[in-house]
Amino acid sequence: MKNTQQSKLVLIIGFFCCLFLVSCHKQSKSETETTVGDYKVPETIPLQFTEPEPFEWETITNDTVTTPVAYDLDVDALPNKPFELNTFKPLKSPMKEYDLDWDNFPVEDLKFDTVSFTITKSTIKKPTITKIKPLGNMAGTNVNLLQLSSNEGLLSNDITSFLETEDGGIWIASSSSASPLTLYDGENAFIYDYNTVYKMEFDKQGKLWLVRPADRIIHVLDFDNNIEYTITRTENFTPFDILCDHLGTMYIASLNEGFYTIDPELRNMQKITNINSSKPWRLFEDSNNNLWLGFTNHLAILDKDRKELKTLSRIADIEINSIVWDITEDQLGNIWLNYPYPSTNNNNANPRVFQLSLKENTIKLLDAENAYDIIGTEIVEDNKGNIWILGAKEAYILSNNLEKYKTILLNSTLQGSLKIPRPLKRKDGSLWIATTDNGVLITTNYTLQTEYFDDTRGLINEEIWEIEEDSNGDIWLGTAAGINIINLKNKSIKALSFQQLHCNPNTISFIKEITPNIYFINTRDGFSILDRKKSKITSYANSAAVFGAGIAIINEHTFAIYANKGLYVYNIENNSFKKVVSKNDPDILIAGSGSIMVYDKEILWIPTTNGLAKVNLKTNTVSYLREEQGLSNNNVSIAKISNEGELWLATANGINILNLEQNTLTSIKKENGLYPTDFYDLTEKGGMMYAASGNGLIAVEKASAKTTDKGFYNFNGGLGFKSNDYLQNSPKFLKNGQFWSGVTSTSSEWKLLVLNSEPHQDSTISSVQINSMFVMDENPGFGFNLKKDSTKVQTSTYASTNSITWDSVKRPYNLPQGLILPYDQNSISFSYGSNDIFNRDKLNYRFILDGEDEDWSYAANATKTKNYYNLKPGNYTFKVAVRNSIGNWSDPDSLSFKINPPWWQTWWAYLLFGLIAASILRAYIVFRARKLTKENRILEERVSHRTVQLKTKIDELKSTQSKLIQSEKMASLGELTAGIAHEIQNPLNFVNNFSEVNKELLEEMVEEIENGNYDEVKALAKDVSDNEDKIIFHGKRADGIVKGMLQHSRSSTGQKELTNINTLSDEYLRLAYHGLRAKDKSFNATLNTNFDDSIGKLNIVAQDMGRVILNLITNAFYVVKKKKEENPNGYEPTVSVTTEKKDTMVFIKVSDNGNGVPKEVLDKIFQPFFTTKPSGEGTGLGLSLSYDIVKVHGGELTVDTKQGEGTTFTIALPIK
Repeated sequence: MKNTQQSKLVLIIGFFCCLFLVSCHKQSKSETETTVGDYKVPETIPLQFTEPEPFEWETITNDTVTTPVAYDLDVDALPNKPFELNTFKPLKSPMKEYDLDWDNFPVEDLKFDTVSFTITKSTIKKPTITKIKPLGNMAGTNVNLLQLSSNEGLLSNDITSFLETEDGGIWIASSSSASPLTLYDGENAFIYDYNTVYKMEFDKQGKLWLVRPADRIIHVLDFDNNIEYTITRTENFTPFDILCDHLGTMYIASLNEGFYTIDPELRNMQKITNINSSKPWRLFEDSNNNLWLGFTNHLAILDKDRKELKTLSRIADIEINSIVWDITEDQLGNIWLNYPYPSTNNNNANPRVFQLSLKENTIKLLDAENAYDIIGTEIVEDNKGNIWILGAKEAYILSNNLEKYKTILLNSTLQGSLKIPRPLKRKDGSLWIATTDNGVLITTNYTLQTEYFDDTRGLINEEIWEIEEDSNGDIWLGTAAGINIINLKNKSIKALSFQQLHCNPNTISFIKEITPNIYFINTRDGFSILDRKKSKITSYANSAAVFGAGIAIINEHTFAIYANKGLYVYNIENNSFKKVVSKNDPDILIAGSGSIMVYDKEILWIPTTNGLAKVNLKTNTVSYLREEQGLSNNNVSIAKISNEGELWLATANGINILNLEQNTLTSIKKENGLYPTDFYDLTEKGGMMYAASGNGLIAVEKASAKTTDKGFYNFNGGLGFKSNDYLQNSPKFLKNGQFWSGVTSTSSEWKLLVLNSEPHQDSTISSVQINSMFVMDENPGFGFNLKKDSTKVQTSTYASTNSITWDSVKRPYNLPQGLILPYDQNSISFSYGSNDIFNRDKLNYRFILDGEDEDWSYAANATKTKNYYNLKPGNYTFKVAVRNSIGNWSDPDSLSFKINPPWWQTWWAYLLFGLIAASILRAYIVFRARKLTKENRILEERVSHRTVQLKTKIDELKSTQSKLIQSEKMASLGELTAGIAHEIQNPLNFVNNFSEVNKELLEEMVEEIENGNYDEVKALAKDVSDNEDKIIFHGKRADGIVKGMLQHSRSSTGQKELTNINTLSDEYLRLAYHGLRAKDKSFNATLNTNFDDSIGKLNIVAQDMGRVILNLITNAFYVVKKKKEENPNGYEPTVSVTTEKKDTMVFIKVSDNGNGVPKEVLDKIFQPFFTTKPSGEGTGLGLSLSYDIVKVHGGELTVDTKQGEGTTFTIALPIK
């Protein structure tokens, strides 16, 4: 038993030790929802304007107004120039289709010969790390293209191949001897000293294979073991292409020898011997695991089991005797073959591209008959299914339905001697195109959607300040040198110079078709009305005094002009000109701003530098919305009414939305994810509002703009847009869905931007990676694992000298897996970043250290490191996530580690301490138990003695209590003696009186008998009998009073009986009153009774309940008597007894109009021996006993008192 108890004790101690250790580990929110890093939801407040101020109209005299002058101008007769958008065009003819007789191509068994090779080992060269600038915009092209070149930090612009890692990093190889191998992670370049690399491939074990044909060698980099293997063979061995198939076997194409295989363990190398060609060129494995071998004069395919070889020398009727430049597969499983030359004679170019469908056994041909006219090399499919065929300096794009095409110039050289770099389709959907002179070209979702125009493509001027689409479908461009009119159907462009417009040279900033073929043209120092049908143009108000900053069309004859001198209205029908003036404000409406104001329902909404002006042309009043009323900024540049009827404002600090029906104002600012916050125009398409800013086009979803916390998407230079400053009043969506706008760049390159369709934000979620970890501000050197380094290179690192251990490292950042740190190596720093290449300046991060932080922390783009100092022993996981320009948070990258405690804080130390404590505790328990046993014996003797004494005292107390209760009863009975005597005296008086009357009647009866008057005798006898009845009644009454008092004086039997509660209450009321009157003849009181006759009889212990009622009545008389003595004049003592039946309860209330019970003693009045009477006048048992008696009857005794007004005691009894 003792051993069992001791084991239980150890288990308990161990449990509490574990509980202590667990409680020391902080809980965090890393696995739950967090709002850290989210933007604030825009604030919506009630819409309020300043009080309307009246204004007047001042008519401008004819001396000031220029007389309108009309000129001939036939727009339709103007000369045309060609103008065409580079959109997808139909093929000249559909691609020809042939049957593919796949099963009848020649097949033979595959044969191998084992060959010798040489392999050497060394450690992998350590990389140098440099920062890479954000991607640049590719110059000299008319589409959106990003560029990664020497301008951004690459060492060479001559690129040969790419390889993407699982975490999104990009390996970039170069053929330049001065340009080593580079791993690009979106922010950094890890530069390894391996140059002239043409092709790269990962094997199934994660080793990186590098092909260097110039040096006739292959490098294999085993990063896990930090080993570099170098493979060489004969002098003729010229590795050119490499591939790892689904079985893990490496295939190598050697230009002068043929195809080789080598196992990933580098033990066996074989050559395919039954292929009669010495000029292999291309390797490709399709989704069915067939291996395609491209030669300079034919094509061969190895089956998925690598047992048979199929040779294709003819496709349909076309002989294949030239180089297979590229082989690839689209997402539908079709194989694409590129033959830039029809035969071995490369001077006779007739390029062809084949699409082979192994599912349908068909071949489709793309050649010159279809308008395919480039010498294509590489083929790649984009994320929308379009087929890109790369030429020497251009890209030919075949639409996903194979019916249309377009060509874009890349302003780069894509080919070189033996350098046919294969493009990369990255996981984010972008295409990476290698060049020999401009580094890497990177497409975006808008490469095929955008096009830029300048004066070399027919524009009269590159500064486009206005775009208007008229009812004829013509597009009018207002420029700094006149007007262009573009007809997309006719593919033509016209020009209108200032001379033809008969106006002073100035920017055309406003063109509006008032009615069909009638146009309002603002020249800023006046305006003109062009009637296209009448071939007339009329110039108005050609004066600098009304330099027009803003124009609004009120009707076909009336125009509002917001100039630098104020607000004017011009009516061309009567050539009247008037200006808004005010007696109270001489500077009314002169705070000029942008040119975009709105007229709607007799209201002019005018943006100014001093808020939004609301000009009511019906009431001739103006009111303002300013910062004081909740506007985000007083500098308003744009006002636009949306299709939903809301008024949108662009200010110098965000966008404001006015709901004029609900009278609300919503402000969207930088804190809500809107940046930049300065805008030049607003235009809408469907459910989107687009804000044109000085740094991109920002998309705002109208339905969620007021409630979102995810920010807003910016279409800017980060997506390849060349010019991101949108010119005011120019952004427009055409009826065909295209977006047109005048744009400029920071270098003042003016362009016309055309987007083929409404821009849509990318749904790609960025990725994030932890890229370094420092311990105690030192680089631990995790990349060196001495246990696995078979090259036996001895390296001393901070980790090895400080007892830091780990299981493995994660490449490319050499991050430790299974890291364990000693307790004194507890200061850690992390660096992190993202390989998202788009809009890098919009990336933001948040991080958390599980085990230390309670919630995520937010970090802006510039912050990419986090330090933790003096971490306690425990398990930790650092997590970091990135938010891209869309506002979506990525999945976090994580790094887990453990900090060991010092030995005295380990579990076994705690267990040892527990065992020692348990032993000490057990010894103490034994000692204490013996001592307690002895003391218990002594205590038991004392307890027995004291128990006898206590029993004696209890018996004495019970006897005393009984005597006190009986004494209380007799005391109350004694107080009633006078009352009882008074009550008995009344029936005795009746008995005496009627006895005397009967005596006289009997004497009279005797006389009448003697007289023989028997009738009179009978009458007298009847009277005597009646009097006897009365004597008997009053005698019984006296007897009842005596019996009741005797019963009151005796001990209760507890026997219940049916009792009339009204009679009982009435008797005790009167007995108590007369008893008090007997003691004090001067005392008088008003007695009020109100008995409910419906109660009937209650089954109660009448003796006990009578004592309760008597006690309450006696107390009532006592308090009213005391109050009368204190207030002899003007006070009438009153005691009331009432009974009432409610539902299943009977209520007996005894009320007085005394001084009430003090609040400080109210909670004590039912306690035994507590009394408010002076010493010697009460025992304090009356109310206590009454309370207990009522409780025994299943009832309740309560008190209600008001200080100075009186008290009511209520007995509540159930009816049973």
